[in-house]
Amino acid sequence: MPATSTPRLALTQRQLDGMAWQFLRSEFTADRYAQWPLDRRLDVFLLHCGYRRLHDDGSAYSALLERVMANLPEAVRLGVLPSPNAGAGS
Repeated sequence: MPATSTPRLALTQRQLDGMAWQFLRSEFTADRYAQWPLDRRLDVFLLHCGYRRLHDDGSAYSALLERVMANLPEAVRLGVLPSPNAGAGS
């Protein structure tokens, strides 16, 4: 039986950044999930929000993970995420 392929997702940089910020503002960046690796948290976020196709598309997923990581410093600067140094020296 021949394998069928699904069309690849074609997301713009703007769409990827929007999705990255949706993740960064989600419950999956809270302390409750702090011990989980970032990619595991992104997996659960995508599945929880119904983005199965994005989750299953390796190229689109990698591009999204890249945008999440690229936006981490800005998320900390804006106070969306706590600073990794918060609590250091206390």
